[in-house]
Amino acid sequence: METVLPYVLALLPTLGVTWLFFVIIRNIVEGDRRERIAMAKWEAERDAEAAGNSPEQN
Repeated sequence: METVLPYVLALLPTLGVTWLFFVIIRNIVEGDRRERIAMAKWEAERDAEAAGNSPEQN
């Protein structure tokens, strides 16, 4: 165990930065996905209103 511990401790910062990178990228991708869904919904509502149909009347 004494010979393995320094190697494990040396890898911890790399693993921590990798995990942080993963979390940040995942949040960016998820935010982009939600933004695209919201934009599509807004555009559909705008198009429906332009055509004279309110989305609430459907």
